[in-house]
Amino acid sequence: MLLLAALLSIAVVTVAIALVSRDEAPPPPGAAPATTAERGGGAATTTASAGAQVRPTPGNLLQGADFERDLAGWTPLGGASLQRVEGGTSGRWAVAVAPGDAASGPVGPGLAKRGLASARAGTTYEASVWVRATVPDAQVVLALQEEAGGRVASSDMAAYGLPDDGWRQLAVEHRARVPGSSLVLEITGVDLGGDGRLLVDLVDVQVE
Repeated sequence: MLLLAALLSIAVVTVAIALVSRDEAPPPPGAAPATTAERGGGAATTTASAGAQVRPTPGNLLQGADFERDLAGWTPLGGASLQRVEGGTSGRWAVAVAPGDAASGPVGPGLAKRGLASARAGTTYEASVWVRATVPDAQVVLALQEEAGGRVASSDMAAYGLPDDGWRQLAVEHRARVPGSSLVLEITGVDLGGDGRLLVDLVDVQVE
């Protein structure tokens, strides 16, 4: 009887050890790593693996921010040309920003969205965007600003380096200061070169 009880106790301990070992086992070879987060330009950046699908978030102040239908409301900056292209990080389409034959003004090639919302003084807005460059070591500058009377009344900017051609989610925040001003988002590329392009997708502007 004592021998049977001892054997049962050993079996229970063995099962418990097996369950703990299974829970702590490393992931199988080839498993996809978790998405990593970096810090740059004072705001969080997130990278996406090839083929990853990123879904729009609720509360976005923008309509058509994934470029699946058209480029309505977006205007080029710095003499750039804008074109919808396949291969977006969310859905099928993204917008490609290509430098023009000659720079136009102090702003680099990019795109802008005006009239996002009527700004409420004291309210913080965050704009996030997925971008990638087709050339290494390019940069992108995000500017979230208020316009009043046809002029920039207040602005915040964030600049990021793009060391490779992977998709990255970048962000910039702005605390509104001028009641009744209009929010504007500008996305510009730097060091794209003659053949380089900046791809933009899934723009999201939220009230913080």
